[in-house]
Amino acid sequence: MDHPLSCTIRPMEPRDVPTVIAIERLSFPTPWLPSSFLYELNHNPRSFYYVLLKPSQDTTVSFGRRCSRWLRGVVGLTDENWIIGYTGFRLQPAEAHISTIAVHPDWRGQGLGDLLLLTVMERALELGVSSVTLEVRPSNRVAQQLYRKYGFRFRGVHRGYYRDGEDAWLMGVEVSQRTYRMRLAELRQALAVCLDCCHPADVGQNDGDTL
Repeated sequence: MDHPLSCTIRPMEPRDVPTVIAIERLSFPTPWLPSSFLYELNHNPRSFYYVLLKPSQDTTVSFGRRCSRWLRGVVGLTDENWIIGYTGFRLQPAEAHISTIAVHPDWRGQGLGDLLLLTVMERALELGVSSVTLEVRPSNRVAQQLYRKYGFRFRGVHRGYYRDGEDAWLMGVEVSQRTYRMRLAELRQALAVCLDCCHPADVGQNDGDTL
């Protein structure tokens, strides 16, 4: 097919939670409960969560043509059954903490994990934070590779952080300097090229990672 892969991201809504939970259970050994997402959406004004909708030939706005600005609530597909990924972060004093990010297994290996991470990084910068942090399992090498690509570096260990007893690595990156904004712009441009080169026919090649 000769149409570029178009991507739509919008704020997560409570009605999205069942689909998000289904992806969560396919992606993580200790998934969040539905109540955790609902709390973040309904009771935490400093939380920012987003869903990624299934690319379509009928989606008229491609990421590649919007690479100069953050994807703000693009009007497009709205059916929650089209959700194929999600992410979110909590705003803390001078810091954003990414709490979750995942792509449905059938849609991995397409650069969509990059797109979700870029979305929260740019949104966090708009909110004026000086650093971004997250936790990752030591066993999740694929996720670590993506985070390092965006400048995240190891900061410490949270022992027994996950419910199954595995430790968590704390990773972080300083984002306030102009050099980092330039780096993010370069990553955005490279991702735009990647997504414009992907086509709906390519989807389904699962590389086995959680992003």
